[in-house]
Amino acid sequence: MRSFWDYVTSPKESKDEYATDVLWPKASKMLVASKIRGSKVRVTAIHLTKPALGQPFIPVTPLAKKTRSPAKTLQAWCAYLNSTPAVVSFLNRRQKTLDYSSYSLDQLRSIPVPDPNKVDLRPLVEAFQRLGDSELLPWPRMNECAVRAELDDAVAKVLDLDSAEIEDWRKRIAKEPTVSGKVAE
Repeated sequence: MRSFWDYVTSPKESKDEYATDVLWPKASKMLVASKIRGSKVRVTAIHLTKPALGQPFIPVTPLAKKTRSPAKTLQAWCAYLNSTPAVVSFLNRRQKTLDYSSYSLDQLRSIPVPDPNKVDLRPLVEAFQRLGDSELLPWPRMNECAVRAELDDAVAKVLDLDSAEIEDWRKRIAKEPTVSGKVAE
């Protein structure tokens, strides 16, 4: 879930001011994917060591007035957004191209995340800190992914969900034709 720089770019000279004044203030330590190929995707959110911008990723920042610990909230949300319940949310927001989805800002904003003022995010923060450097398997193999199973267990604790039901979702998503690339059984 943690990521490292693929490459670093700098703006054209004529765009320095725009980059400094408009773009960089939007940078965040957490980025959410705005384009997803269901048969290849491993992560929908990444957490970085320092704020960044990325394409096709959207920076995410919790509202400061509503969040006591923004850094831990981002870690919890990163863990959550890579869990099976969040994958269900991503799949339910697909529109035209089911196997290579593009998400608008409004669609991404409509994906629910645990409210730090209403639930205890500690299990998700602990899962992120324990598993943050672990590799997630692609969605077609998510049922085999021990890391995703642990994230799902943390989500189940935080949101009081049934772990067995989430496990069933993982199995079903891995078999979904636009994820697996196989004909429906």
